[in-house]
Amino acid sequence: MAYDINQSGITPAVCRDDSRSGPGCAPASDQIPLGVEIQRLARAVRRYLGLTMPASAREATDGNASIIMFLDRHRGDEIFQHDIETRFCITRSTASRVLTRMERKGLIIRKPVARDARLKRIVLTPKADRIVADLIVNGSRAEDSLTAGFTPDELVRLRGYLARLHCNMDAALDTAAQTQPTRAPVQSATGQEPSHNAGQLAASIIRNNHTTIEEEQERNQ
Repeated sequence: MAYDINQSGITPAVCRDDSRSGPGCAPASDQIPLGVEIQRLARAVRRYLGLTMPASAREATDGNASIIMFLDRHRGDEIFQHDIETRFCITRSTASRVLTRMERKGLIIRKPVARDARLKRIVLTPKADRIVADLIVNGSRAEDSLTAGFTPDELVRLRGYLARLHCNMDAALDTAAQTQPTRAPVQSATGQEPSHNAGQLAASIIRNNHTTIEEEQERNQ
């Protein structure tokens, strides 16, 4: 039954955690850390996108989908293997294996550039273009479900709150990095590639088995 959270005596509900059993939702609690609530929401979105994944995208699971959407966002640029290595923090050998497999699947082609025959830019194929289109549709559907019932003003405020959360964590990460100089630099939340279209939402969470690109390669060897 639908309810209005503005009515008196109504307690907003949040989806139960995976570890809890039983139907329905658990009452919201201000005792639950905000970070935990955000993780729960992210898991719910991942599950939804996994269940509604387009058939065309199933061949592009794990790192493939993320690379496809990265290439889609940079269609006007020349993207080479070293760009994939940098963007996804993977080694040259891993990137080579991933791209070779994608080429065999017919998802990309590598074209030489006129100024240097040794360089080969990575270009999406029509098959990959269809996957991009399907991911955008699925991502839009997920976004609509996620924001159902929110007014435009509420969404503007929500995005503002999220931006502040990102800034707070960026500052905390900078402080932590300065106090632990022996650790590898931590990439800030706002320093990652922008995800302005719904397709990137779907691609970023399509890895519903939580494997990395390198883990995918180890599994397929």
